[in-house]
Amino acid sequence: MKLRKLFAGVAAAATLLGGMAFGATTANAAEANISSTTITVNATDANQFYTKPVDTADLQANLRMFKYVELAKYVSDGNTGVELEGLVSGEAVDDAFAAAGYNDQTKGDSLNEWAWLGNTTLTAAQTTAFVNALKDLAVTGITPMASNGGKTQTFTFAEGGLYLIVDQSGKLVVEDNDTHKLVWNGNAPILAGTAITVAAPSVNNATGVLAAAGVVDLKSSKEETTKAGAVTWQKVDKNAAALTGAEFQVYEGDVSGLSADELKAKTPLKFNGSNGAYSLPTANADGTYPEGATDTLQSNAEGKYTLNGLKLNTIYTVIETKVPTGYNGTFVGKFTITTGATADAAATFAGKDAWNLSKDNKGTFQVTNVKNITQLPLTGAAGTALFSVIGLLIAGAAVTVFVKSRSTKRALNA
Repeated sequence: MKLRKLFAGVAAAATLLGGMAFGATTANAAEANISSTTITVNATDANQFYTKPVDTADLQANLRMFKYVELAKYVSDGNTGVELEGLVSGEAVDDAFAAAGYNDQTKGDSLNEWAWLGNTTLTAAQTTAFVNALKDLAVTGITPMASNGGKTQTFTFAEGGLYLIVDQSGKLVVEDNDTHKLVWNGNAPILAGTAITVAAPSVNNATGVLAAAGVVDLKSSKEETTKAGAVTWQKVDKNAAALTGAEFQVYEGDVSGLSADELKAKTPLKFNGSNGAYSLPTANADGTYPEGATDTLQSNAEGKYTLNGLKLNTIYTVIETKVPTGYNGTFVGKFTITTGATADAAATFAGKDAWNLSKDNKGTFQVTNVKNITQLPLTGAAGTALFSVIGLLIAGAAVTVFVKSRSTKRALNA
């Protein structure tokens, strides 16, 4: 059961094994040193190891949860050779070796599957299949010792051997605020051996640091999102004085052209916050929102509404659903917001209501409330609508006069 090249040269796309190899026996030489009990793993980003943004003042805080299984221990033959003595067995182990390619045709003169493993070069796909079949055997918790700003984690075991370390924390939202969202997916299982020295032939990369250069990226991926800058609008009366008491709802996409019945089929976004300051939260996996989120926005004392956390380069429609007390509920504001392509790019606003109530006023986007039709702006569609109404009223009056005139004439001629 001499180990010559355990997983030599494996690219390890789904594991962290960086090309380990074990030495065969050479007579009349010093005994191989298998006393090391640590495995060191390095990451390019410390947040790969943590459940929250790394706290450089306390590197042991908020570490991901790891569990491990010792697959086989090292046994020295008294010279420079090292053997693997398997410590696990059962259906999962049989499945793992089958997935790795061990069978009656491939085992050759190996005494058992562990001897075969120590002398076989596996492909990346075989290594992945081997690890995936065994990962549920990792049931013993272990906490690494963090260093190097959290980028280096050292796992310490009871003896030298071949270990499988499995991240239990899975996909996590590490950070989610008004400007940035960072999600790290679960780290791939770590298949690695503790250090072996004074072996002949030399044991490549088997130093407990899993690469010739001493650095290996922890195998995981992240989803990082930059969010748009804050957007603000204000509620005012016809004299541009601030109003409070109005309420708005926000929809993703341009739904400004939908009828009231069509709009009922759409779901307004929910926000965290109150009193004019709101942030778009991350929805739960089932599409629901965190407790306390609301789809009804109310202003601060200055009649202002501010939204944070919107997506970049996205259109949102804002619709007034309640006007302040004493104002006409027929004439409500409606507008779209198009966020910029970068966090620093300004959003653009576009009024969409027929009354021209939503528009820019010297750099501040404002939505006006009116008490009656005579207070509507006399420009655009609103002005046209107003004059149309007045025209109809005048026309109606003319008809009334004409009818009365005809009636009077008939009476005189009777």
